Amino acid sequence: MTELEKLKAGLEYCFFDEEVELSKKRAVVGCDRFSRVDPLDFKKQTEVLKELFGSTGERVSVQLGFNCDNGKNIHVGEEFSANYNVTILDIAPVHIGDYCMIGPNVLITTVGHPHSPMKRRNKIAQHGR
Repeated sequence: MTELEKLKAGLEYCFFDEEVELSKKRAVVGCDRFSRVDPLDFKKQTEVLKELFGSTGERVSVQLGFNCDNGKNIHVGEEFSANYNVTILDIAPVHIGDYCMIGPNVLITTVGHPHSPMKRRNKIAQHGR
């Protein structure tokens, strides 16, 4: 089983695996792209969010300072709104329904790691880091 398959199955995985890193890099690029959109160009903002997220309603609003881990694991409904500096660490699926609003500086996280320091060291050692 690959590390990405382990991640998707909710099992312990190596954060430094190449496939896992690629999914994170895609999210970093998507968040950066979103941050560069004119804050008054709501149409373009929505377009970028629809590419970044797994699914959205027709009308979504996210303010500046948004970050995520994967993007494709984020599913938001109609009339979704996130205020400034929201972070969603979506290693696992995050589903947010219709007409939901998230306040500023909120962190939603599904991230986990091995609790044992030895297991963390072993995962890193297996990937040559």
